[in-house]
Amino acid sequence: MIKKLSILLLLIAVSAAGSFLFYAYSNYKIHADFSPLPLSFDPYTSASSYNWDGTAVTIEGGFVKGTMKEKQGQESLLLRALAPTPKIRIKGSAQAKNMFLRVENVNPAMLATTFPNGSFQVIDPHTILLTISVAPNEEKSLELTLKEPQASEFVILGDNRNGYKTFGQIIDQINAFRPAFVIDNGDLVFGGEPNRYRLFYETVSKLQVPLYTTLGNHDIRENGRPIYTELFGPPYYSFDYLNTHFVFLDSSRGWTEKRAIPEEQYQWLESDLQKAQGKRIIVISHIPSSDPRADLQPNTYPDKPPTEKTNLIEQQFQKLSGTNNLDHAFPDKEEARRFEGLMSQYGVDTVYFSHIHAFFSYTRDKVNYIISGGAGAELLTKDSYYHYIRINLNSKNNVLEVIQLPSPPNALQDRYLAALGLFASSTYKEYRPLVLGIGGLIVLLLGWLLWLNRHRWWHHVRAIGIWLFRTLKFAGAEFRETVLRKKRADK
Repeated sequence: MIKKLSILLLLIAVSAAGSFLFYAYSNYKIHADFSPLPLSFDPYTSASSYNWDGTAVTIEGGFVKGTMKEKQGQESLLLRALAPTPKIRIKGSAQAKNMFLRVENVNPAMLATTFPNGSFQVIDPHTILLTISVAPNEEKSLELTLKEPQASEFVILGDNRNGYKTFGQIIDQINAFRPAFVIDNGDLVFGGEPNRYRLFYETVSKLQVPLYTTLGNHDIRENGRPIYTELFGPPYYSFDYLNTHFVFLDSSRGWTEKRAIPEEQYQWLESDLQKAQGKRIIVISHIPSSDPRADLQPNTYPDKPPTEKTNLIEQQFQKLSGTNNLDHAFPDKEEARRFEGLMSQYGVDTVYFSHIHAFFSYTRDKVNYIISGGAGAELLTKDSYYHYIRINLNSKNNVLEVIQLPSPPNALQDRYLAALGLFASSTYKEYRPLVLGIGGLIVLLLGWLLWLNRHRWWHHVRAIGIWLFRTLKFAGAEFRETVLRKKRADK
């Protein structure tokens, strides 16, 4: 019996470890038949090109993502749109060819385009498959135009991270009123591991309108930047829609590095803003240039010695809260002035940030700044609540409606309890094979110990109960002490 239990325990342990490794660290695959291509994208022209067996394919307002094997067995080239109306150019090879182009992140229900010598099939609410005949050395241009009247409303949200329940509710509501598109301005995931990106991708695949994203500081953790690039493309880009120019920036480095936005991106930004003069301009990024809250400690992360340590319990609370009492803006205040100076110089209408899990709105030098980080991550900022924003572009002042969702009570202890519950449920969702494997291993181990000592089983159960009670009592005391210390510091 002991030998059989030992073998069973070993098999469960190996199975749990194997499942976890496969689930969390295998190469990300959107689809079993998908093969990604290295990102090729020029932000100055918003174009991406690929030579596909002698045929040159270029998409403006998107990027070439990879190749796929379709159900019928043919190979298609997968393109992801980074604008509502991307353009596709094709230059044929020396031989005639029937081409299959799969274009994702579009709105098939709103497409008004017809294709000469070709057709398109709707795959899902945001993907189409184009079938195009190309004669030898023929050049073709296709523009995905939208039906009139075009929807004037879009949604912006941020910091959904591991708040799967709230984020799912937001997606359901968005699908009910169908805006032109949705913008997620960072912290798509809690950490950049493949399994977390997989869950995010599966979740947003339920959206029935296009999704445009930018990077948050959590998205690049655990080497998440390459996975983001594979799924969602370049870290910065822009597009026009109706009378508005949208600019997406990558400030994800601004939480752990001194510089939030690299110099090459600033050069592109200024060039892009110059070309957009005369249009309403909206800028989207993750980390705010300035933190509107008062009485904050400077963000010393870029300069903190790696050997500096704090109490273990404090470390865990800091990790949970994102060090809530720190300045969540650009670490370099000179860079913040430079950024805000550019926004004012080029007449930007509104800049949307997230990063702080709350809602703030303020105006500085005639530029509107809005922080919206309430799409699902834990709420620890005072008076914060889960929310997203609906914006109407036909309004002169961008009619803004903040849609609130059910949120935990504002008391600090309730917020921490809700956050702990959120992390527990999301950990189970993200690492289910490992959690179940370890849980099964513990149950079998306890059963084995009880069987070996079946005549004294009550003593073992009592010992385990006492250990659990003392552990919870110690944790409660540490929690109360941490809360009281924070309250004393606040006073």
